[in-house]
Amino acid sequence: MEEKAKMVEETIEKYMKYVNPGFARLCKFANLATIEWEGRGAQVFDIFGRAYLDCIGGFGVFNVGRNHPRVVERAIEQLRRLPLSTRTLFNKQQADLAEMLAKITPGDLQYSFFCNSGAEAVEGALKLARLYTGRKKLVSCLNSFHGKTMGALSVSGREIYKKPFEPLLPETYQVPFNDLESMEKMVDDGTAAVIVEPVQGEGGINIPSPDYLPGVREICNRHGALLIIDEVQTGLGRTGKMFACEHWGVVPDILTLAKGLGGGILPLGAFMSTAT
Repeated sequence: MEEKAKMVEETIEKYMKYVNPGFARLCKFANLATIEWEGRGAQVFDIFGRAYLDCIGGFGVFNVGRNHPRVVERAIEQLRRLPLSTRTLFNKQQADLAEMLAKITPGDLQYSFFCNSGAEAVEGALKLARLYTGRKKLVSCLNSFHGKTMGALSVSGREIYKKPFEPLLPETYQVPFNDLESMEKMVDDGTAAVIVEPVQGEGGINIPSPDYLPGVREICNRHGALLIIDEVQTGLGRTGKMFACEHWGVVPDILTLAKGLGGGILPLGAFMSTAT
């Protein structure tokens, strides 16, 4: 016990000195001055063996729980055989996953580009939208969260995250969530894309009215803008359907995924698009 207590103390000191002093102080204040040691299913165990019910679920990472044996076994099998792709030869696992995603996603989403995180998936989606349309304007929603890299941060609607890093990407605009009138006024023939969470996560678990996402889809169609639906947090079964946009029968032009896509084992993101 003394050895474990010493390890906790040393770890906190290292956090204070080398990682994040603010986080260390917060954990001590919240009486969480311990080390996470093991995870199984919906529980996390600290170094002393105490169990914690993980009500956060990694904000959508642990859709199948922590350390699901089938996921762990397949990950170990692949790590032993070929940890990283050469990027010069065909990769069967990548092709299989892309095919599976094309089959389970709504509508005619077909192509997948794989990356490391949700923020990176959003970055790719924004770049694809500007490249495909030749336009620059990007529209998103207030209180949205799409990531903290520069492009993803630019279309996020939380000023507390954005202000310290301005100026961000130009021609990015936010409107209130679940407000079709404001969306109608903002989107025009110069808009490359609208990016929206089907259910706002960090903004407060805001669920839109039944007509909102279909209305955004119609506005995008009318102006030739692409619709990007960010399913990083809501995708892969988090809302009772495989993808949250299916609740409203809406198919995006681009879909972003991450978090649960890695099975709670490895970081993995993707953005998907239709063929045209």
